[in-house]
Order: sequence, then structure tokens, then C-alpha cells
Amino acid sequence: MKALYQGYINTNAVPVLPGSTSLDNILMLGGLSERDAVTHLQKVVTEFYPQAFGCKALDLSSGRGVAAMALAEMGFRVAAYDVYRSSISVVQKLALAQELDIAFGVNGVTRLEELREKFDLIHDRECLANIVNRQERAQFLNSVRNSLAPGGKFVLTTEVWTENYDPEDSFESVRLDNNYVLWRQTPECDIPGVMAMEGKFWTAQKRIAPPEEIRLEVMSRGFKILMNKLEIPAGHGPARLKLVLTSAFAR
Repeated sequence: MKALYQGYINTNAVPVLPGSTSLDNILMLGGLSERDAVTHLQKVVTEFYPQAFGCKALDLSSGRGVAAMALAEMGFRVAAYDVYRSSISVVQKLALAQELDIAFGVNGVTRLEELREKFDLIHDRECLANIVNRQERAQFLNSVRNSLAPGGKFVLTTEVWTENYDPEDSFESVRLDNNYVLWRQTPECDIPGVMAMEGKFWTAQKRIAPPEEIRLEVMSRGFKILMNKLEIPAGHGPARLKLVLTSAFAR
């Protein structure tokens, strides 16, 4: 089975830094779908961190821990938040065997200041998109900016709306409202957050706004854009906006 995975990866190559074991770690963590995130992080670190060893990184919504492992391989001391419970033991074993510095935690993403730490790099692929309330999004972005060390970078990847995106072109019952909030149909219930619309019940899943709106949003929260890349997939899925940000306020 690993040989099959190796063949698949070799045709969708992940650039691996010298001495890195990224490929093996991706396979061990079941993170083939996250290989693009690893590639992106490696490119960002190569461009912005000539000496990453000993720098501190925060990986938000770590999931399987693939991005956290990649950052640790590149020399960062990593705090990985909200790793899947089923993955923590695997990540711990890999980190111990490879002498990588990874700590684990669970925390509300809008309250990063409570960590009382400053990070040279903060990485997010899901948190911002999954916050649909504008005030909470502003709070999250402020919290990230305030948690950056001087010169620190916020590496943000988020789904965005383009003209190619058709949310109804899926097997799910979803709808996108005029505020670019994606709603998923749910059974009737009185759980907070469930809304009745047109005789059906819906829960807000994420906000998929146009890329220019996301850029304006982060700049309004005191960020300066250092890298800006828009990836539009084939088909009718959402595009991905990849930004590298830093605080616009000199410190």
C-alpha cells in the first residue's frame, strides 16, 4: 500500500527540504490531501525565514498535524492547536522519534492572547473561513496580529468566491446567501445556530467571500500583504486565496 502511495506522490511531487522526512510523515498521518499545504509552507519558509531554527510557530486547527510536523521539520518550535484526538498519539511518536519540538493545545481561536506568547509564524487554513460573524472575524484577526512577534508572518489560506464557484454543484444541500455565507440544510431542531428559511432548516458553515473582500478585510485589521496568490481549481469548487501577512504597525 505504501508503494502505491509513493507512486501517487511522485506524480504530484511535494518539494522536500534537504534532510526532511515530509513525505514519510504525510503518509504516516494520512495527509495526502494536505500535501499542497506542506508545499506552500516550505516555499514561504524558504522565502521569508533564512534561519527558521528556534523560531516559534502556531498551527491553528491542526487536524491531522501534517502542517505542524512540516513546520517542526524546518526547525520551528511548534504549538499545534486542535489536532484530531485520533492523531495526537501518532504525531507525538513521530515528533519524539525525530526530535521535533511540538506542543499540543486546545483554545478558542479568537482568544490567542490568552496563550501569552508571541509567534514568528502563525498558520491558518480553516479558522477564518469557518467564522461567519463579522465581529468574530475581526476579533480573530486582531488576536492573530497581536500574537505575532515583531516581524512575524501570518500564513493564511482561505476558500474564496469566484465566478466559477457554484455551491449547488455538489451532492450536499447547500446555499450561498448574499453575504457569502454558505448554509447547509439540517434536520429540524431547536439547537442554537439553526435557522428556518423557506420552510427548511439550515446551519451556517463558512464564509466564502470574493478574494478582494478578504484582502480588504485583513488590511482593515492592521495587516500588510507580503504574498498574494489566487488558485482557481477546475470545475465549480471555491478558489483558494493564499496570503502571507505581517503587522502593518512598526514595532
